[in-house]
Amino acid sequence: MLRADLYGALAEALAEPPEWLAWAGREWPLFEIALRLALPSEAARRAVESLAEIRAESLAVRRKRYTALFIGSGRPRFWLYESAFLSGRLLGPETFAVEQLYRAAGLETAGAELPDHASMELAFLAHLAATGQTEDERLFAKNHADRWLPQLGRALARSGDEVYAPIGQLLADWLRERDCARSVRNAREACGVAIRHPKGSFHIPKLPAIPQAESCSLCGFCVQVCPTRALAIRETSAETNLVLKVSACVSCGKCERVCEMRALRLSPHPPAACASPVRNGAEQERGSVVLRRSPRAVCPACGQPTISRAELDFVAAQIGRPAWLEYCLDCRPQLMENPR
Repeated sequence: MLRADLYGALAEALAEPPEWLAWAGREWPLFEIALRLALPSEAARRAVESLAEIRAESLAVRRKRYTALFIGSGRPRFWLYESAFLSGRLLGPETFAVEQLYRAAGLETAGAELPDHASMELAFLAHLAATGQTEDERLFAKNHADRWLPQLGRALARSGDEVYAPIGQLLADWLRERDCARSVRNAREACGVAIRHPKGSFHIPKLPAIPQAESCSLCGFCVQVCPTRALAIRETSAETNLVLKVSACVSCGKCERVCEMRALRLSPHPPAACASPVRNGAEQERGSVVLRRSPRAVCPACGQPTISRAELDFVAAQIGRPAWLEYCLDCRPQLMENPR
C-alpha cells in the first residue's frame, strides 16, 4: 500500500540519515513513492518537483545537516520528539503513552530512540496502514501524530535547508491532504449520500503535447528540466524522437514554461502522437509515445548522420544556410580549408 510506503520512507528520512539519503533526490525511495502517488495526490506532485532538485552529498555531510538541525550542542533547532516539541522537555507523558500503544499492538521499540521520536511514530503509522488497521491509524494520528508532525513539517519547510525543507513540506502537505480526504469521507457517511464535486472540478491530468509538429525544433530543453525524466530524446541512425513516458509525467508544467518556441503545451487530452508508440527494434516500449519525430540530417561528405533535420532547419532560419551547415563536425574543418 502506497500510504504505508510513504509513512515508512518519511520515517527513514527523519531518522539518523540512511545511506540512500546521500544520493541525489530523484534516486531516493521517497522520490519513487511520491512519483507513484503524484497523479492522485497534489502533495506528492509538489514533492516530486522539489525532491528532484536535491543534489547528492556524502553521507558525512548529510549527517552534519541532521546534527545541526535535530541534535546540536544544546537545545536543537527542531525537536524530533513529540513530548519535547509540545512541552519543551523529553520523557513527557506522550513518550510513555505511545510506548504503551506500541506494546498493545505487539511491537517493541528497537535501538536508542525514544518511542515518541518522529521516525518511530511514522513507522507505527506505516505498520497500521500496511496491516489495514484503519481505525487504529486514525486514532493514533488524532491523539499523537497530527498534534505535532504537521507543525514540525511546516517548520522544516521554512528552514531553508536544501535536504530537509522539501522533506518537511511533504510531511506537512501529506498529513493535511490525508485529513482533508478523511473529512470528506466522514461527511459523506454522516449525510448518507454521495458528495459530488461541482461540475468541472474533477482533476484531469494534463500531459505534454505538440499540436503543430513543425514548431518544435527538438532543442531538448524540456528534457533537461523534466523532474521525473518523463521526457527523453531518443535517436537512431535515421531519426530523432522526443518521447513521453506517460506514467512518469506529473503535469508540473516545467516543460511548457521552458519551451521558447511555445511548441509544447500541457493538454487534458492525450497527445495526438499516442497513435505512434515508441519502438525499440522490434519491441514496443509500453506506455511511451512520440511527441515529435524528425529524420536526421546526413553529412554530404562522409554520409554519417548529424543532428535532426528539425534542429538544422531551426539554425538555418536564424543564420541562413552556409555551405558548412550540413557537414558533420569532423568534415566541417576540411570544407572550411578547401571551399568549393
